Amino acid sequence: MFEFNPDNFQLEDLDRIFGQSQELMKNLEQVQDALAEVTGEGEAADGLVRAVVDGSGGIQEVALNPRAMRMDSLTLAEAVTRAVREAQSDARSKTALLLRGAADGLAIDLEPPDSDQLRERLQGVQESFGHKIDARTDEILRRFQS
Repeated sequence: MFEFNPDNFQLEDLDRIFGQSQELMKNLEQVQDALAEVTGEGEAADGLVRAVVDGSGGIQEVALNPRAMRMDSLTLAEAVTRAVREAQSDARSKTALLLRGAADGLAIDLEPPDSDQLRERLQGVQESFGHKIDARTDEILRRFQS
């Protein structure tokens, strides 16, 4: 993404790189916001049991149709477990889809451990990139002043 020849660096290159870095930061922030909103849904027992989980797989809701109460306890427990697992799988798929869109050809791990860790990693990338661009800018300015 940030390609330039350091031996023939022009001020226009700095403007282009700065613009690209701003776009990257904007995209990272949008992905971070979208990841915070991810939910997954699942159902079992022909829709009698529904589950909703957050992006990290934490259960937000389990809903039972009154007809589900006719099931024996073991069957009902299995249906709840199946609905929750479906919801967690749905959330993982949605998260992976968001990350694939954000990766845009970059080699990153598309199976984050959980959304909090991913959020921390994205913030770390933002900070690291900011420090690197600052250092590069300082280096370029020193070269032009020499």
